[in-house]
Amino acid sequence: MKSNFLGTICALASVISLTATTARADISTNNMPSHRPAIDTAAQEEADETPQTPAVRRPATPAPVMNSVEIETFNLVNKYRQSRNLPPLTMDAAIVAEAKAHSERMARVGQMSHDGFNERVTSVSKTIIYRKAAENVAYNMGYGKPDLVAVQGWIESPGHQKNMVGPYDLTGIGVAKNDKGVYYFTQIFIRKAYYVADAD
Repeated sequence: MKSNFLGTICALASVISLTATTARADISTNNMPSHRPAIDTAAQEEADETPQTPAVRRPATPAPVMNSVEIETFNLVNKYRQSRNLPPLTMDAAIVAEAKAHSERMARVGQMSHDGFNERVTSVSKTIIYRKAAENVAYNMGYGKPDLVAVQGWIESPGHQKNMVGPYDLTGIGVAKNDKGVYYFTQIFIRKAYYVADAD
């Protein structure tokens, strides 16, 4: 399937460290601090053309298999969206697979990044005709509720919060924990495109 992309990356260049009630900027992005949550820049991409034909029906995909941290992250993001009078996101197995693979890669190399974001969106576009895509990533360790810490960090970061409340309808979340006990989070947001008249 031919897909054209006009990639735009929203560079915030901020790594946030959380305390109980406040967030402060941490200028060190080279070394991962211990017991400190962090989030990376938020990524966004829009298709440069609306599809010229109605979206085709996708073959049925199995329900995504998710661990408890992924499920809780999903619930927390939807709870936040609903607090802003926005509809909840729907989990999609194809998007979950991409998010999981990226979190597993970050956990293996021990570094948080958006490397390969365009490739992940391209892979998703093989089964979903999309109009807009975005991604949030985070990591943390040493917390009883790593999901809550990650989502709170996204809420307190303007670029990530913008993705959380954006005009998306599908999502996929992947969380991987490495042998040092560090959790890596990836959430991909997708807005489906249906017809030529599908406007922002």
